[in-house]
Amino acid sequence: MSLYALVSPGGSPGCTTTALALTLTWPQPVILAECDPAGGAILAGLFAGHLPAPRGLLGVAFEAGRGAEAMSAEASGQVAALDGSGSRMFLAGLSDPRQAPGMAPAWPAIARMLSAQPCDVIADCGRLDAGEGQPMAVLAEAQFVAMVMRASLRQISAARPRVEMLTHLLGGTDQIGLLLVGDKSHGYAEITRTLGVPVLASMPLDQKTAPVLSDGVGRRTSLADRPLMRAAQAAGTAITKAARDARPADLAAANGHLA
Repeated sequence: MSLYALVSPGGSPGCTTTALALTLTWPQPVILAECDPAGGAILAGLFAGHLPAPRGLLGVAFEAGRGAEAMSAEASGQVAALDGSGSRMFLAGLSDPRQAPGMAPAWPAIARMLSAQPCDVIADCGRLDAGEGQPMAVLAEAQFVAMVMRASLRQISAARPRVEMLTHLLGGTDQIGLLLVGDKSHGYAEITRTLGVPVLASMPLDQKTAPVLSDGVGRRTSLADRPLMRAAQAAGTAITKAARDARPADLAAANGHLA
């Protein structure tokens, strides 16, 4: 199936909250993989520490030297359910950012394992930086990378070099798009011209729903009809369409994605 990645330019634009909203509204089986080198947030956030902590990504990384089969077997035992549907799972991230440098040798194998899963995978890669331990292999393996950011001058300025980093990594801008969070300080056309990549969708500042996803505060029932989740469903459709449009025709045909 397909691997999608989310990154941010920093400044807490809501990358993990957006990744959770996308995953919970995804139309088919999906795994949310916490690949942020700064550490995972779902166990302490959405689940408020009430879910037993699996080794998650770190457990998978330990199997990197034993090959893809061993890694996939370990991953199947490390994922946990996000909801009661049985089709939306997550792979918990690092518990300590000091573990990130040690992950560097394992990222290529992790990237191949994620892209080989029998379902879609959304990789929350967090803030994109140039330091050691960044999941660049995951981004390079992804069919599409969406940058989650606010439409402010500060965020646009921070996004510019990071879009350039992704463009160099992916060999162009076809596989890059933007998800804008909150009010429009700058217009979408202006942001697209400045950064050279399109705005795919916008996510509202839903003050009733975002705290549920980010910190486990509030009721998780009846989320589907809330503004953030409706926007996430539309954003997911936009991301998958952009990924199909960016995919070379011969590769799409090989994977059965041509209409």
